Amino acid sequence: SESIEKGLDVLSKLGIEVDRSNVDAHLHATKDLLSAHTDSEILNSKQMADPTMIMAMKFLGRLVLWMTQIMPKLVPHVAFKIIQLSLTHGMSPVSPIGFAYYGSHLAKSR
Repeated sequence: SESIEKGLDVLSKLGIEVDRSNVDAHLHATKDLLSAHTDSEILNSKQMADPTMIMAMKFLGRLVLWMTQIMPKLVPHVAFKIIQLSLTHGMSPVSPIGFAYYGSHLAKSR
């Protein structure tokens, strides 16, 4: 868990905060964010170009994989952040990971 905290600290220094509060609030916020976009808009989103955001996304992608093993309850928080950044700054190779974990969380919560 120390590596997770260090990863979150690095993200914070990049200006990315992963809010670890209410998962349901994140779920609703993500649904609202996604509902503001059509499938076509999401599929045809621009590619992420900001080097800081690209680095942050790489960290988020690694963090979500570590969390799966070490702190699984925090995985949805990181997945929601990946989706949020993807929709606001463009898609990256890490974006599908966020969408996959989001879908998995939705399936589990039914």
